[in-house]
Amino acid sequence: MSLKSSVTDFFKFDELKDNFIKLIEAKFELKKLEIQEKVEEVASRLIVKLFLGLFLAMVFIFLNILLAIGINYLTHTIWAGYAILALIYMILWFIFNTKKSDIEKTIKEKIREGVEKSGI
Repeated sequence: MSLKSSVTDFFKFDELKDNFIKLIEAKFELKKLEIQEKVEEVASRLIVKLFLGLFLAMVFIFLNILLAIGINYLTHTIWAGYAILALIYMILWFIFNTKKSDIEKTIKEKIREGVEKSGI
């Protein structure tokens, strides 16, 4: 028996190497599962929020129609309510369009805070 084989047998380098490789593979799989879990969580939250946003948009649309019909009733016309609401939304669009960069900056900051808070 040679000295090299006896030292290798004594320290069991082959077994240590196999265990080290298995440890690295296990850690890799664990990280992969953690990432997959976070992606699933974010995706499910996003889908739920999209549906809630869709329902909220539908409610908003119906309330706007109801408001326009109410204004039409008060003004005894069939078009004034829709025109007034259209004018209001055009004014809001103009305000948001002029403040677009400030709004984008605020949204980016809120997203950054949310990402830092969640630890993603």
